[in-house]
Amino acid sequence: MALSEWVRESRKYILGTIILVLVLAFIPFIIGFDQYLLLILSTAAIFAVFVVAWNIIGGYAGQLDLGAFAYIALGGIVAAQLLVVYNITPWIGMFVGAGVSAVLAAAIGYPTFRFGIKEVWYALLTAALVVILNNIFHLPEVLGSLDHYLPPANGWYYLKFPVYENIYWFILAMLAIVVFINLWVSKSKVGYYLRAIREDELAAEALGIDVRKYKLEALVLYAAILGFMGYVYIVIAGTYSYHTFDSPHSIAIAIMGIIGGLGSIAGALTSAITLKVVEEYLRASIGATIPGIHLLIYGLLLIIIGIFKPDGLAGIYESLKKRRTSGRKKISGGGNP
Repeated sequence: MALSEWVRESRKYILGTIILVLVLAFIPFIIGFDQYLLLILSTAAIFAVFVVAWNIIGGYAGQLDLGAFAYIALGGIVAAQLLVVYNITPWIGMFVGAGVSAVLAAAIGYPTFRFGIKEVWYALLTAALVVILNNIFHLPEVLGSLDHYLPPANGWYYLKFPVYENIYWFILAMLAIVVFINLWVSKSKVGYYLRAIREDELAAEALGIDVRKYKLEALVLYAAILGFMGYVYIVIAGTYSYHTFDSPHSIAIAIMGIIGGLGSIAGALTSAITLKVVEEYLRASIGATIPGIHLLIYGLLLIIIGIFKPDGLAGIYESLKKRRTSGRKKISGGGNP
């Protein structure tokens, strides 16, 4: 799709994204640059990036990918090690990390899709990938059991600051870019093919769509975005180790995407930001008393949405839009003689 055509078709969504990011960017001024609240906001914003990226493989292509933190951790650790060992700026290291994550995704995805592994088996395979990498990086020859830290220096060269507002604004800029990537995929030929694959893979293949090719492209793009943002996640976490390959967080990203509604960018954003803010608040307030309370909430939300709105928050948006449209028609009709 030509750039001008994409801009014309996506104008409303592009404008909405820019307004949303500007509103979010103004929040630090409202909260008086409270660093604890900015840490929570930064965490929520980066998970919004992860969930919107997951929307490419999980929402459009319909693949239940549970391996997000395989790519996040791998890309982040590569960039961090390049900085720690060779003093290579993360502005280069993040692209290297994205490339390594994309290569891993291609190496895993090609045989997986080639042999027709899908649905629950694909979910189990991607979940196992996080565990396998966790064990590999636990080896003494790799990272070992100790926590590793970034250099104490701060500044744009290190993309690391003594306050959180700078990294928060950087994440918001990346969030806008990832939303635009989603919009481009959604409006392109690839997006239509991926949605056809999600609805009925066999029918899509019968129509001549190269199912393996387009699923692999979606997986590689998703992995590259996560790998690129991995270093930023490590900056927020403050440390990295084999524990960075985190299975529960990988599952949480998929849950947020499902709750948001498959293929819905607005739903993914709303779900990720809301649930992550609630999770961090609960962890800080009653997490010591009731460990894992946020997982209970995720489970309850999945049950409720599964019963009442299987298409997630996107379905609620559509229902509200239809009601508003029908209300306008009634008002318009009522005014006719």
